[in-house]
Amino acid sequence: MSLTIKNFLITFIAFLLLLAWWSSLTIGLSTDEYFHHINGLVRFEYLKTFGEFDEYQFRNNEFYPGLYDTLSYGLGQIVLLINKNFYSNNIDLMMHLVNIFFSSLSILGLYLFSKKIFNKNIAILTSLLTLLNPFFFGHMGMNSKDLIIFFSLIWFCYYFYLYCTEDKKIIKNLLLSSIFIGFGCGVRLTFLIVIFPAVICGLIFLFKKYESDLKYLTKRLLFHSLIAIVITSFFVILCWPHMIEEIRNGNFTKFFSLIVKNTINWNDGPKLGLINGEYYEVFNTPKEYFLNIIIYRLPFYFTLLIVASYFLIFTKKLLIKKHIKGFYQKFLTINIIGFFPISLALILSVSIYDNLRLFLFIIPFFSLIAAFSIDQFFYTFNNSFKSKFFLTTIIILFSFSFYRFILLTPYQYDYVNYSTLKHKDINEKWEHDYWGSSYKELVLKIKNKYTKEEIKNFKITNCSGDRTLMYYLSKELGIKKLYRGTEEFEATHVVLINRTTLDVFNPKIYPKINHLVDRKGVMELKDMEYVVRFPGIQTTCFKQYEGTNEVVVSRNGVVLSAFRKWVK
Repeated sequence: MSLTIKNFLITFIAFLLLLAWWSSLTIGLSTDEYFHHINGLVRFEYLKTFGEFDEYQFRNNEFYPGLYDTLSYGLGQIVLLINKNFYSNNIDLMMHLVNIFFSSLSILGLYLFSKKIFNKNIAILTSLLTLLNPFFFGHMGMNSKDLIIFFSLIWFCYYFYLYCTEDKKIIKNLLLSSIFIGFGCGVRLTFLIVIFPAVICGLIFLFKKYESDLKYLTKRLLFHSLIAIVITSFFVILCWPHMIEEIRNGNFTKFFSLIVKNTINWNDGPKLGLINGEYYEVFNTPKEYFLNIIIYRLPFYFTLLIVASYFLIFTKKLLIKKHIKGFYQKFLTINIIGFFPISLALILSVSIYDNLRLFLFIIPFFSLIAAFSIDQFFYTFNNSFKSKFFLTTIIILFSFSFYRFILLTPYQYDYVNYSTLKHKDINEKWEHDYWGSSYKELVLKIKNKYTKEEIKNFKITNCSGDRTLMYYLSKELGIKKLYRGTEEFEATHVVLINRTTLDVFNPKIYPKINHLVDRKGVMELKDMEYVVRFPGIQTTCFKQYEGTNEVVVSRNGVVLSAFRKWVK
């Protein structure tokens, strides 16, 4: 790869990072972020008062560790020392600044890891392809959980690889590896499952290296494992008040139940999903879920590059392997780390929703695979028809994809890989704003369209994302109440988000729904005394309320959210 091309790619990476930072300050809070903010507040206060603050008992999920939430909130408190009013009035900006900071560090870690195990060319290309992935890019500023798993995994892989392959700074690499294990587990204990294939592959490297002195290696690993367990436990327990309280009380049965609940509870989340026009019950995610994502939601050029890399490797035409020691072993490791979580999720029938949100951490490893075919092109570029055809195809597909990528700003996570420039044919085939991050833009548009007197007369209900919506309604419009439950029919307007839902009129009166839909989205009534607004069918929010949209947020022909005058 020539110096000119390298400089161009680095400049492109810098541009994408700047765009990501701008987007993070533009996009609204996701529906989960307000929970993370409250969670961080409560746990920070618990630590600050040395356990005297006990509001956590009533405000938070006891099965959730909360390390990152506490850290994020704590960093925000530093701003209070400068401006007491800024943080409370700009929760979204503060959280997004912290998120984008860690996302950017993830790209740095990915670059260092890819460069260490392969080369600088691969590292640059992998970093670029990861940033160009709409799922990763769209979540960089407002995902307070899955992106931290991404961050922790990349940096763990980097330092654990150094630990397994280098004789210098062993303790330093061990400690840093352990810290990132603790950081990941402090967000979600299932991080141990995420790193499992990387640990196994790393140990294989070690055993090959010390095959002549396995006794020494065994003693070293036992001692170092103990250190890793202690460090990980510290990070997990530190910001988990429920866990601390159980230790204080000597209730170790509950202590271990918290661990088990956090580790094996993989069937939590929304009840209903929509993929390529078919509704499905999240607890019964279809096996072809990932195939649909690959075909319809990943950029064509990205998928083609991955296929090309496998083709070149299996036909033994990948020349870069000659320049990388132990290439096949390393390539196999990357594939194992990437495919293991997907395979496990399918085997165990784990609940999957929100496209690739729960699996953001696999994106860099597939970007690595895709990077091989591009790097190969630079090794073999010539004026042959095959080379010209491949290059032309990639450029055309990339241009098409990147154009739509930019138009979606800052909602890149809604990328859908259809053959038309407009999304008109996919409005009802996918969930387009499953996290409600467009509420901010919607409320600002309402503010600009109506007078203060008109806004005062609005009686607003909503379909989803109560806390996030209320944050912006209160901050921008001075509205302190949503008409919910028995008051809902008094509402004059409804705020809608483009996602599936099975919202009921009054959950306090009507029983919980035990079984919702079959694979085709047909409502089953046998376990239900009450169904949703339109019995017998599954709906998005937009289908549940009749009326006219007065304000909308849209990208590429798709309405992400709307302010609708409700006609009952």
